[in-house]
Amino acid sequence: MDSSTVRERFVRFFESRAHLSASSSSLVVQGDPSVLLTSAGMQQFKPFYLDPSRAPSRRAVTIQKCMRTSDIEEVGDDTHHTFFEMLGNFAFGAADHGGYFKQEAIAFAYDFVTQELGLPVEKVWATTWSGEPGIPADEEAVGLWIAAGMPMSRIRGLNRKPDGSRENFWGPTGDSGPCGPCSELHVDVLGSCPRGASDADCGPGHECGRFVEIWNLVFNQFYQETDKSLRPLEHTGIDTGAGLERIVAILQGAQSAYETDLFRPIVAAAEERLGVTYGTSREIDRSLRIVADHVRSVTFMVSDGVFPSNEARGYVARRLLRRAVRYGRLLGQTGPFLGALVDATIARFGTLYPNLAERASTIQRVVNQEEARFSETLAAGTELLDDALGRLTQGEALAGLTAFRLYDTYGFPLELTREVAGSRGVAIDEAAFHVELEASRVRSRASQRFTKLAELDLPAVTTEFVGYDRLTVEGAVVVALRAGGERVITVEAHTDDVWVVLDRTPFYAERGGQAGDTGILTGPHGRIAIVTTQSPQGEGAIVHVGRVIEGAIAEGDLVFAQVDEDARRGTMAHHTATHLLHAALRAELGEHVHQSGSLVTPDRLRFDFAHGQSLTPDERRAVQEWVNRAIRANLPVSVVEMPTSEAVKIGALALFDEKYGDLARVVTVPSPTPLFGQDAGNDAPLSRELCGGTHAFQTGDVGPFVILSEGSTGSGIRRIEALAGAPAMAHLDHQSILLDGLASRLGTTREDVGSRFDTVLAELADVRRRLEASERREAQDALSDALAQVQTFADAGGRTVAVLGAEVSASVAPTLDRLREASDWLRDKIGVPAVIILASVVDGRVLVIATAHRDLSGTVGANRVLSEVTAELGGRGGGRPEMAQGGGGDPARLDGALARGIATARTTLAG
Repeated sequence: MDSSTVRERFVRFFESRAHLSASSSSLVVQGDPSVLLTSAGMQQFKPFYLDPSRAPSRRAVTIQKCMRTSDIEEVGDDTHHTFFEMLGNFAFGAADHGGYFKQEAIAFAYDFVTQELGLPVEKVWATTWSGEPGIPADEEAVGLWIAAGMPMSRIRGLNRKPDGSRENFWGPTGDSGPCGPCSELHVDVLGSCPRGASDADCGPGHECGRFVEIWNLVFNQFYQETDKSLRPLEHTGIDTGAGLERIVAILQGAQSAYETDLFRPIVAAAEERLGVTYGTSREIDRSLRIVADHVRSVTFMVSDGVFPSNEARGYVARRLLRRAVRYGRLLGQTGPFLGALVDATIARFGTLYPNLAERASTIQRVVNQEEARFSETLAAGTELLDDALGRLTQGEALAGLTAFRLYDTYGFPLELTREVAGSRGVAIDEAAFHVELEASRVRSRASQRFTKLAELDLPAVTTEFVGYDRLTVEGAVVVALRAGGERVITVEAHTDDVWVVLDRTPFYAERGGQAGDTGILTGPHGRIAIVTTQSPQGEGAIVHVGRVIEGAIAEGDLVFAQVDEDARRGTMAHHTATHLLHAALRAELGEHVHQSGSLVTPDRLRFDFAHGQSLTPDERRAVQEWVNRAIRANLPVSVVEMPTSEAVKIGALALFDEKYGDLARVVTVPSPTPLFGQDAGNDAPLSRELCGGTHAFQTGDVGPFVILSEGSTGSGIRRIEALAGAPAMAHLDHQSILLDGLASRLGTTREDVGSRFDTVLAELADVRRRLEASERREAQDALSDALAQVQTFADAGGRTVAVLGAEVSASVAPTLDRLREASDWLRDKIGVPAVIILASVVDGRVLVIATAHRDLSGTVGANRVLSEVTAELGGRGGGRPEMAQGGGGDPARLDGALARGIATARTTLAG
């Protein structure tokens, strides 16, 4: 059975059982910054578990794109992948309202795998929660599996993994919160235990490789208090996840997903580009699997707006690409090769996920640029390793932290570092490496935690937002208060970090890049200054965060909620300016430009967008002028709510990291045809985007627009920082004052500042040239004395060679770079192949450099000579056979150190 059939049957099976089919959400989780990347199908449904009445259907089915990188080192085996497709069915609330619980979930799962997929019933096993003190065994699930058709002999109770973590029990994610037992379906893929254990002793959890888990059913039924006690949840829920890759591998009789139709085209492309054959050896297979997995993952990540960078999810993409390149290099590939695998991935999945094909050129550009940049980084990593090895003393091991840095930053697998170090007789402190690696894994797993509203101990209410057309609300009810990290009934004067939940509010909660509103809440007995407004779940309760500045506020109070008008108007101006900037960039640079992030505040904006290169000065001016023309036209900014599908059809831009409901707000700025050079019959708007933020009513309200800076934040991502309105006016005034001051200091007019400044720079450059020439002459005069110390002789092959060891003054060579320049000058003057050792004493510290002519470096390496010198000094150093550098130690021992280096070079060359 091919993978497309599995997908179709899964969705059809649950649709026929009253499940609403929902599309996969983006890999970028909207409204939950604590989640790095989507890692489970339930994440888009989190609000419905808390309040099932909000769900469009009490039952749902999805095929969700997921990313998990906590086990990245396991990728390449038979079952682990970074990107995978999760088949899931979900239920919100009790059966009497359309949901369901254990009985239906277990029956559905068993029927699907045995009837729809046709897996032999004797191969299918189940696990249940076996219990532990305080949490009883899930005997109900055992009975339901038996009722579904599973014999007791193939049901295993589990509670702890070998590492001590819970097995078959989910949650809570903190000290308290929703939780419940799990039940898993496993398939016996071997038929018997490879370790010889009987069926009574071998089952799921035996970790002998006989069983593969394919489906996990989570039964949310408890709430765990901080004292570890359990109470029933008001709303139970079902959350299941089945790995498509594992299921398809079993159905197609493959050892792993890499031999199935999901991966085979990508692996084939890797074979062709890398010149190796899958199945030749375990090492080749593992490298091909890693390359195929990682390129597939990054292709999907970039299609969802994740670009390689050094932060958060962008770092995940960068790390995966670099590992792919590194494993390609292990197979002997020296040129670029990832592009062919991107093409294969898009060809394989583009029909299922159209945004892959739509963004193919962007994906290719980003991957190719990152691959090229990593080739340079790889060289830097090699240099770091060479330097680290060169600094080691006899018998000293390479530090685990160094090996981990090579692994984590430069993409060097431990086996590569081990191989290079071993070739030089150096061991690695692998215990320390694994300590660093485990710490990194812990951080990775922690980054995938998500915050639930219940964990914040706030009520499961939905605050009504009324702030699109008003900035005040009279009589808003204080629903909940939180201070000092706990729910409270009253907050008094001078209490900081107070959280206030109202039943309705004019305050906009931070979302979609727009900063939350500030303002004042005034009650019958006190006032709170609000410094930000947040929505922890992206929906539901809106939290006003502030400080009690007067009196006290209590739960149940009726308050007057007043947004800071100046701040809101500043935010509105900058948000509309952001839309105009987006439109200007697409108009001036091309429609490949799309927003990948933004920040909108009352006093500035930041806009990140996909574009492969920096803007030229002319492009930057054109974009700025485009926006200002739109502002001067004073065009109306209209906001209309309509079905999301209709909005997309009429051309509204939808952003990568936003999750839109069935209805969406569409913000439109029309086009004044004469101003923007459009054809008379073209009535396309200047800008039309899906957006939930607040905006100016007319473009003229935005005021002047000024771009402050444009630069790179990562591969293929550019960032513009800009000002609009009053902040832009203040900036322009300040620039004018600075220009007047500069003109005055240069003794010229504002108009002639540029030409006068060029004259001053030219004069300064001439002075520097004359000074540097004088310094070089002085240095060469001083170095001429060193030429008298050159020792010329015949080496073992009869050719004339030379050795020079000398101290030069700190005024001539105050740095290692100047020592290197001195060595180059002396090499040219000596005229025959030479080994040169130069040292200077700067601030009581010895600097040393050793160089060897390329014809001599194979016989006597500069790094070997340097090690003798630094050993005598009591210092350290390292480098390559052609050049090495170091320092430290005791200046009083310099003469002896130079003599030891000279003797080493002479003895080695003389044979």
